[in-house]
Amino acid sequence: MGRRCQRKSPGLATAAVLLAVVVASVAIAQTQERFAGTVQWIDGVRIALALDNGASVPIDLTNVDQSDYQTLGPGDRVIVTGTLSPDRERVIATSISPASN
Repeated sequence: MGRRCQRKSPGLATAAVLLAVVVASVAIAQTQERFAGTVQWIDGVRIALALDNGASVPIDLTNVDQSDYQTLGPGDRVIVTGTLSPDRERVIATSISPASN
């Protein structure tokens, strides 16, 4: 009279936990941030933004309408809204606008 040991498969529970972690990671990565600073230089769809704390942040303007930044130049104060790139090396802008003084 052998007793059969029943094991419950952890597959479904593990998949649910992994899905929750992935969803949370994506939500964190997509958090919009605002950066105020001065344009250092602009080159096509890239700018360097000098923040008020002295740091310089590369900004990717690929997702921003060109009319929003085509008149900007070095020394202009702006507000950039965007998300950090996955490698955390640059900000992927969703908007850019002149800062009100």
